[in-house]
Amino acid sequence: MGVNWLKRTAALVLAGCLALGLAAGQEAGAAIRRGKLSGGGGASPPPQAGAPVRAMLPKKGDIAVVLDGPDKHHVSMAEAAIVETLIGRGYRVVDEAKMKRIRAAAARAKAARLALEGDVEGILRINASYSVAATVVASVRAGRPRLNEFRLFTGTASVAIMAVTSNGTRLGGQTAEGKQIGYTPDEAQQKAIDAAVQTGMSKVL
Repeated sequence: MGVNWLKRTAALVLAGCLALGLAAGQEAGAAIRRGKLSGGGGASPPPQAGAPVRAMLPKKGDIAVVLDGPDKHHVSMAEAAIVETLIGRGYRVVDEAKMKRIRAAAARAKAARLALEGDVEGILRINASYSVAATVVASVRAGRPRLNEFRLFTGTASVAIMAVTSNGTRLGGQTAEGKQIGYTPDEAQQKAIDAAVQTGMSKVL
């Protein structure tokens, strides 16, 4: 009888050990699966070699702004919006006296229009001559605001913006569209130009 009791006890102990081992294995497997699904505790994959680094407009040095367009009023609106955006993002814009000289030089060389068409030599010469870190060039077109069915005015605008740094790096270059509503034609036009400028500058900054 003592022998049978010992055998039964040993069998129970063995079964208990097997059950504990199975439970531990299941728990470990679940933990591994959780780690794979959530990424917890696992090492992050290394960055891909040769991933492109986006060029940035330099914050060291002054930035010039040169615009082109058929309507001087629209050009003035867009220039003010670009300058305000640059200052708001911590960039230093050249002073007004220097900006006037740069505008005159750019107008004589048609530098803004040529730069937006792909020829940046004129802008590079301006960068070197006036010691600026980069020049933001833009071309603005705005339609005549229309009175809509709500007795408000709808303004539309398109602004092509790019920046050329002193080392020849080009940023942006896309044409952005703006469409806004205002209580007056001037308000609608200003808001449309501002919207287009903000979209275009997001590709430059």
